[in-house]
Amino acid sequence: MYPDYDFSAVNAHQFFTEESWDSFKQIFDAYMFEASKDWFEANEGSTLLDTLYKALDEVVKLAECEVYSYFPDSDADPFWERGAINLVAEGFLTDGIGYEEDGEIFDEMDM
Repeated sequence: MYPDYDFSAVNAHQFFTEESWDSFKQIFDAYMFEASKDWFEANEGSTLLDTLYKALDEVVKLAECEVYSYFPDSDADPFWERGAINLVAEGFLTDGIGYEEDGEIFDEMDM
């Protein structure tokens, strides 16, 4: 019915138990940070995460749940598509470092 959520081809070793709801909640809060800011602005002070956790807790009683993380290999990942390109971007924020000196390094290069 929902092919993106078909886990019939996965193995148990691709799931890991989280230590506690609180440890998972910290990770989830970090992922949802930007969406939370947008929600806060649009909903006059109501927080997305509090609203979400309250709705989930009413249905599944979060304190009574075991939380698992799923780390698939590419063959079993329902979201992986053949030919998809994964990009990883890393950046560093630096204060007070000038990049003018770097220009001299590249002056003689044909770019």
